[in-house]
Amino acid sequence: MILFRGLVVVVSMSAAASLAQPVELPTLTESEKKKLDSGEVVVHELKPTDGRGVCGRAMGVIDAPSSEVWPIARDCEHFSKFLPETKTSKRTIVDGETICFDELRLPFPLTNLWAETKTVAREEPAGHFHRDWSFVKGTYKRNKGAWTVVPWGEAKDKSLVIYYVDSDPAMLVPDFILRGAQVGSLPKIFSGIKKRLKDLRDTAAAAPAPAPVPALAAPAAAAATP
Repeated sequence: MILFRGLVVVVSMSAAASLAQPVELPTLTESEKKKLDSGEVVVHELKPTDGRGVCGRAMGVIDAPSSEVWPIARDCEHFSKFLPETKTSKRTIVDGETICFDELRLPFPLTNLWAETKTVAREEPAGHFHRDWSFVKGTYKRNKGAWTVVPWGEAKDKSLVIYYVDSDPAMLVPDFILRGAQVGSLPKIFSGIKKRLKDLRDTAAAAPAPAPVPALAAPAAAAATP
């Protein structure tokens, strides 16, 4: 889910998994790599399908391994806990496919946006994760995109998160307003991911240690036969 300065584009995902081709990454300039390493977010404004709606790619580095960051982008039922203006998020299974539902809160007098989407996910090679989502139904004319999470840094102990969206919300708002707001709003994704990561780590640290398993008593010696 992305908040476009009061205008929202829902992005939701399901959990069907499959192995496919290796995860491909966008080409980055040396300047963009330096920005990512310094904690900045890199945004690419792209041309929307049919020239309508919004389309863009945002990239940011999270200080955690990809295996730890991936579930945050994968588990759409928790999006309402950390992504901006997300009122409701849940996940269901329909005909063997995972469907994510998201409702985003819009300011009065606009009506909330909602969507159901399904996603194909893959890990190839190990530690490189990718999900494509496609629109099922909701208050959109088009809604597709992807999450990518891959190792980053010399030690590969950080994650590069790439978010791509190509969406046309069914709203009476000119496209140029949506596109103009996109650059300033996409970085909020990474603030939300960092918040969720911290919350999960804090919860894990506060959890009580499991009780030790008592040792089994040694069997009694058999009595000697007289």
